[in-house]
Amino acid sequence: MSEHTSGDPSVSDAAALLERYGIVPGVPSGPLVAQCRLARVATGAAAVAVHLDGLAEPVASDGDPAQAPAVASAGLLDEDGGVLGRLVAYADRPVDAGLLEVAAGGVAALLEAEVARDRIFDLEEAVARSDDQLAQASGQIVHDLNNPLAAIAMCLEIAREQVPDGDLLASLLDRAAGSAARMKRMTVALNDYGQRITQGSTDLAVEVPALLREFEPLLDEVVEVVEPLPVVAMSPGDVRTVLTALWENATKFRDDEVDLEVVVDAEQVGEAWRVRVTDNGRGIGQAELERIFAPTVRLDKRIPGMGLGLATVRRIVAAAGGRVGAEQAHGGGTRIWFEVPAAGPSGHAGAGRQVSPD
Repeated sequence: MSEHTSGDPSVSDAAALLERYGIVPGVPSGPLVAQCRLARVATGAAAVAVHLDGLAEPVASDGDPAQAPAVASAGLLDEDGGVLGRLVAYADRPVDAGLLEVAAGGVAALLEAEVARDRIFDLEEAVARSDDQLAQASGQIVHDLNNPLAAIAMCLEIAREQVPDGDLLASLLDRAAGSAARMKRMTVALNDYGQRITQGSTDLAVEVPALLREFEPLLDEVVEVVEPLPVVAMSPGDVRTVLTALWENATKFRDDEVDLEVVVDAEQVGEAWRVRVTDNGRGIGQAELERIFAPTVRLDKRIPGMGLGLATVRRIVAAAGGRVGAEQAHGGGTRIWFEVPAAGPSGHAGAGRQVSPD
């Protein structure tokens, strides 16, 4: 039996709850305290605290619960409907029970999101598995993240509707909504990373302009397409995932001093085609050009993300029998290329400049 448990089942259950949600007794959890602060300001309570079942003391609070009686509480329910504990409001007068319920939903969703986020660290182990196992593992993680994220977003939206613009609480709610949106983008990246690779061929001369139109007006004046473009042995869905990741990467790491420019072109390399995406952004150091394709690598921690975009590109291209690479572009910026087999004779396959393989 661990040092956190005893013969009392309630103590064991409480210890399991703390371990599941990564809560250390006596060490305040910043996100939980922030949720308590939002609930306190929204309801007008003197204090709000998170109580988990089996624990005498709250695991997080804002304000001093000892200074006022408990006047209202709302259950903290996990995604299966189980009761984790209660969000309790302390005040000398009645508080808005409806807003406390909304806040409790946000706290419960935050706890569940923490559990799901911990599972992301298992992803590197999943990389070594087969494609089917990887898709299954990442799909489950995305599912576990999406449910609490949806609940968080809904609770924040409801709470925000009750607060006028310019109020301090409005600013806090907007900031929390922004954090939830960033986590949603992370789940999209994770889903892309674990997507099943499909067989097929794609005419880039058709697919690239069509994809660019979906990004209007964000990239239509930024990306220059140099024709001719070939037909390659990758499915349209995989091509879209790869190009989207490369364009988003160029956008994230743009040079703020100059207007962003991205060039897409292709050249024949033996029996394959090398598609190149060149930008005029910040550039990447020579020592980092290979490391950027590894999962979870982020060269600039100030830019949100999971570091899976270029890892996704490499995985998809490798599954198509190709390879990827990066190099410093002339005059600054970065050129990232992916090389995949030609799809066979076509009106585009013989066009372009032929070069010798590296």
